[in-house]
Order: sequence, then C-alpha cells, then structure tokens
Amino acid sequence: MTRTPLNKLNFIVSNSANTCERRLRWVIPEVIGHSLVTVLMLVSLHWFIFLLNLPVATWNIYRFIMVPSGNMGVFDPTEIHNRGQLKSHMKEAMIKLGFHLLCFFMYLYSMILALIND
Repeated sequence: MTRTPLNKLNFIVSNSANTCERRLRWVIPEVIGHSLVTVLMLVSLHWFIFLLNLPVATWNIYRFIMVPSGNMGVFDPTEIHNRGQLKSHMKEAMIKLGFHLLCFFMYLYSMILALIND
C-alpha cells in the first residue's frame, strides 16, 4: 500500500485477512482534545471561552460522525480530488488556524492577567 500525504492523515492499517481501519489519525486527537478543553471551560465556569469553543467542538464531532461508510476518513484522497473538495478543506483549515491563533492569544492574555493579579 502506498502512503500518500492524505493517507497519512487517515492512517489506514491493513493486513492480508481484512482491512482494519483506524479512523482519522489526526481527527480523533483533535476531537478528544477540543472536547476536553470545552468541558474543562464549562467546569471551571469560564462561560465566554466555553461558548467560543462549543461550536468548533460540535463541528469536529459532527464531521467525525458523518464520514460516509465507504470513505477512508474525513480526508479521503479520491473524494477530495474527484469532487473538488480541496478548496473547502483548505478553507476549513484556514478558519481553524485563525480560531486557534485567537484562542492562543486569549489564553496568553488570561495567563498574564492571572499572574499579575496574584
């Protein structure tokens, strides 16, 4: 089996008897991590940050659940190139990059504020 860059994202493991699919190598840690951060913000009563993270966590879970049964994962190489989904995946990646940069600076500001107030 050749390993294309998109195949590395989905991480398909196959043996001779059957194909054992470990779904979405990079998407599962993203879903778990983002959901964990969202729940931690809810537990610690940081409402604004919780409400900011909730739509992105919901989108990640929705995208993980709604993978069609025949696809290798969210980043199926044939689906991306055949249907021209590359632009939409790039747009989603840029939106997530902007979101994570915004969160990084908000968390950094919160940390500095907490250190100054102590």
